Amino acid sequence: MIKKIAFIALLLTTTTGFAQYYTTYDWKKKPKLHKLTNEEKKESSVAILEKVIVEFDAEENSQEPRLYETKHTIVRVNDDQGIAQHNTVYIPMYDVKQLVNVKARTISPKGKVVLLNEENIKDVSNVEEYGDFKIFAIEGAEMNSEIEVLYTVERAYDIYGSETIQTDYKIKEAQFLFITGDLQSNVKAYRTDETFEAIKINDNNAQLLTIKDIPAMVEEEYATPKANNISVVYQCFPEGQNITQNMFWTNVSNNVGRQFFPETIVSQAKEDVNSIVEGKTDLTTFKKAALIDIFIKSNYTIVKNNNQELSDLNYILTNRSASDYGILKVYGQYLKALDIEFEIVISANRFLAKFDPEFFVPGMLRDFLIYIPSERKYIAPDRFEARIGEAPFNILGNYGLFIDSDFKHYFSKIIQEDPDYSRIRRDMNITFNNDFESVKIEQDQDYYGHWGETSRAVLNLSTEQGLIEYKDYLTGSGIEDKEILSYETSNDDMNLLEYNLPFKVKTTISSEMLLEDAGDSYIFQIGLVIGTQSELYQETERINPIEMIYPNRYNYEIIVNIPEGYSVEGLESLIIDKRYVASNGKVTAKFESNYKRENNKIIITIEEFYKTHEFDLNKYEEFREVINAASDFNKAAMLFKTTE
Repeated sequence: MIKKIAFIALLLTTTTGFAQYYTTYDWKKKPKLHKLTNEEKKESSVAILEKVIVEFDAEENSQEPRLYETKHTIVRVNDDQGIAQHNTVYIPMYDVKQLVNVKARTISPKGKVVLLNEENIKDVSNVEEYGDFKIFAIEGAEMNSEIEVLYTVERAYDIYGSETIQTDYKIKEAQFLFITGDLQSNVKAYRTDETFEAIKINDNNAQLLTIKDIPAMVEEEYATPKANNISVVYQCFPEGQNITQNMFWTNVSNNVGRQFFPETIVSQAKEDVNSIVEGKTDLTTFKKAALIDIFIKSNYTIVKNNNQELSDLNYILTNRSASDYGILKVYGQYLKALDIEFEIVISANRFLAKFDPEFFVPGMLRDFLIYIPSERKYIAPDRFEARIGEAPFNILGNYGLFIDSDFKHYFSKIIQEDPDYSRIRRDMNITFNNDFESVKIEQDQDYYGHWGETSRAVLNLSTEQGLIEYKDYLTGSGIEDKEILSYETSNDDMNLLEYNLPFKVKTTISSEMLLEDAGDSYIFQIGLVIGTQSELYQETERINPIEMIYPNRYNYEIIVNIPEGYSVEGLESLIIDKRYVASNGKVTAKFESNYKRENNKIIITIEEFYKTHEFDLNKYEEFREVINAASDFNKAAMLFKTTE
């Protein structure tokens, strides 16, 4: 009888085990090198296959399903760089219960197979702050060989998950297999036209995404490559549960609302607010919010650790230290004490992730803002250098979850209310000394918006070397021999109560390198006076959508005084007009320079603007022409000839 019971138990265990797909999935018994195109052979490495299997297995005696993740990769390494990139394998162990199995092999160009010695697998703790890893070196890798790795881990169950599919090398075929059986689940792919196919795996419901010929993700200017990778997000619920996306968002709204919208104001907060507004009359809502922002950022320290005390309101108010989460409670207390209506906004850095209101993933909920609806302005609580104004540039353009004082929520794209918020005005007066021995440039500049915020932060927070480098930028970057004759800044205090008050700088410099002797004539490199410019002379096909750091505008007036006895030629190089016309027919980006003569002066005007931070990839050539126009002006020159 005992033997019979044991046999039945063994049979049940065996049956359950074989029902799990990872136990039967395997690589080919006799591997052969795969064929590559001539173009693929020029790459340092090419992935033949990148396959991820996420498998949820419901268990009768457990409320939570078991979660297995299998990864199978085959990569051709064509040169030493490719070998160096792939000859060490890291298996992340964060939230991993156990490493179920692992194997690896190399296939040489002559067909020799070298298998992994499992004794070489090592445990490494906290690799570059990314957590613990299992790590092993690939043996036998050489040029034009293939490296194949297959492993499975059992992870701690989590409702949510994500996987990045695209990487910095080409992938000939990528697969994401999502096995959930009868469990309720959702899965979604981003930045691909391919869709999931419903299939059966061992009679279990599954969905398969297959994408072929994925190009390598590359670093490009005016782009957010990390956030642009093809990726997959998924949800899988315990048996009998089916949670809607709105239920997730509502739960977040209620939890956040209870934390940050206070019912009562504590005594310390009342005392602080009284001192903040003491002696000040006729304060607008904006100035009240600005005073609160200034007070908190001048008196509190945000500490980056998980100490629970840093989220306790009484501790924070007493010790003036908080976590980036806890500091929101202080803002909530002060804003309510001054009867300022506000909303909490949760979003993500758009350079790292694109916020999706239609699919709840906790990883998107990374950054907190405070929105003042009556002013249409934002406070960034954890950005010490920022003061109330437009949204931070790294959040701008992402969607956000907005939560009001009733704990109700809505989604909105985080936009910049003032399209001309960030702009630079620059006036120059240029004269020539001692019959063209040197040129003197007097500059009067205003920096608004993010330009001004950055300038104030550098001047108040930077190192001595940083101050030297920024002074070089403000007085004319790229003019290597310049002598700074005068340098004066104003409105450089970070704690300003007026909205978008410009940071001002007045400078005078002299330079000889801007002038070139050409016999009885002189060449003046006029284009260099506007400083070093970005350029987009990329010849390869553009991969990423176009995203600037933020919308901005430049308005320059440059007066060149013509010395007596000289005429000027070559002014046609000063005339440039490049425009980006959006699909609605409006000019949303432009570089236009021109000039006019008034007596002994050449007056040059430049207008350059980008009214949005997002531009159509299909109109990349137009955008590139506008960017390159500034670089083209940078090369402009004027010829001064004697008239005698």
